[in-house]
Amino acid sequence: MKYKKWWICVGLTVCLMVGGMPGVVYAENSMEQTGSVEENSTQRADTEEIEEGSTEEGGVEGSAEKSSEDDLWPGGPQIVGEAGILMEVSTGTILYEKNIHQTYYPASITKILTVLVAIENCDLEELVTVPHEAVYMEDKGSHIALDEGEQITVKDCLYGIMLASANDAAYALAVHVGGSIDGFAQMMNDKAKELGCVDSHFTNPHGLPDENHMSSAYDMALITRAALSHDVFREIASTTYYEIPATELQKDQIPMSNHHKMLTAGKYHYEGAFAGKTGYTTVALNTLVTCAQRDDMELICVTMKTAGKQVYVDTASLFDFGFENFEKVSISEEEKGYREIAAGELEPLCERTIRTLPEEGKYVVLPKNVGFAAAECSLSYTGSNGANADVACLTYSYGGKEVGSAELLWQDYGVDDQVFDTREPEPETESTTEEAQDENTKKEKKGKWWLIALIVVCVLLTAGGVVLVCLPDVRYNLVIYLSRMRKYSRKRRRRRKKARDNRRRQMR
Repeated sequence: MKYKKWWICVGLTVCLMVGGMPGVVYAENSMEQTGSVEENSTQRADTEEIEEGSTEEGGVEGSAEKSSEDDLWPGGPQIVGEAGILMEVSTGTILYEKNIHQTYYPASITKILTVLVAIENCDLEELVTVPHEAVYMEDKGSHIALDEGEQITVKDCLYGIMLASANDAAYALAVHVGGSIDGFAQMMNDKAKELGCVDSHFTNPHGLPDENHMSSAYDMALITRAALSHDVFREIASTTYYEIPATELQKDQIPMSNHHKMLTAGKYHYEGAFAGKTGYTTVALNTLVTCAQRDDMELICVTMKTAGKQVYVDTASLFDFGFENFEKVSISEEEKGYREIAAGELEPLCERTIRTLPEEGKYVVLPKNVGFAAAECSLSYTGSNGANADVACLTYSYGGKEVGSAELLWQDYGVDDQVFDTREPEPETESTTEEAQDENTKKEKKGKWWLIALIVVCVLLTAGGVVLVCLPDVRYNLVIYLSRMRKYSRKRRRRRKKARDNRRRQMR
């Protein structure tokens, strides 16, 4: 019976060793193949998800719009305004949206585009002559009492437009830049189309009511983002008080205070708010554009068709949501891989394989504590300048939303100061061949280590099986041994006691 148990243990050991060895060999040979397949599958999935994912327009009244993938995206607050958007400046990532493509009367936030077009098409020290129509406009609204024929600089017009929302200054500046109101309106629409605006049509530079003068929260965010790229706009839009110097027709200075209450001290002041524009008409109600910064992140908030001071409450709620739930992550610091593009893939730009590195100074915006690895990446070979561009582009998404992008910079092989060169192929040389052989030797040793580990495991399992099988016999023999030892010990004690008693009797 004992011999049968030993044969059973030996048989189990042999079976384990024979069955495990093919698994080791397979794992060693397929390791690299598995990695490449997984990488390709991930890229395909990323591309499909980006192509199929879309943001629904409309949304539920009084709540943020949601997509089918919003489980990964923090839920935003409810706002009273009919439309609202929160956009990160550096990436254009939309953090919050409600009816962002619905068209509304923009009122005076129109003037952000007016200022942008003027900054890009004339010098700040040019003199603007105030036309008759600017002074005697029907339903003039907000103005700074300019006189017909008065000359002020473009710079002073811009301050009057942004701080005092001066319709007369906007009219005069538009005629100066565009030759006429219609000409300037065409420049406004061309600029909006260039920026990617899809919902807007502008007919005037000031935003006074016109049934054909419309925009959306999304388009106004794009326009504001473009305006922030100009330092002069940032300076003017952040100014809380300014005085237009006296002119030949006006001996007194024209003092102006910024109408935006989140930029100035008071009940609605918001920490970090640095620029913005107010708007109001009876048909548009309150519209508001505000820019705020905390740490290294700048946000744009646009709300449209809101009643009274609620426009500031809605804006503050959206800013709190954005700063508390999101963060910027550097692409160049976190992206640890590089991509190789085969020769001829970008013909006629290159004739050999090249490698690419992400552009510095680019970011993704993600929910806090998510991590860069959670962002899904897709690679476009067309680049930002068309099909024949000399750069490609990495686009990142999370939760069905685009969260950032970076251009890929071409780098020839052999450049020393590269970051992502862990998988760089080398030309076929003797040294390269030797390195390949060393690599193969390492792989063989790695496979042997796997085999040694398996043998050790099998030996341990066998020993354990032997112990389990033979445990009853071992326990029986141990009991007998202990019993005999106890009997021997008792006999020895009795002999010693008897000897002591004999010695005592002899001494007496």
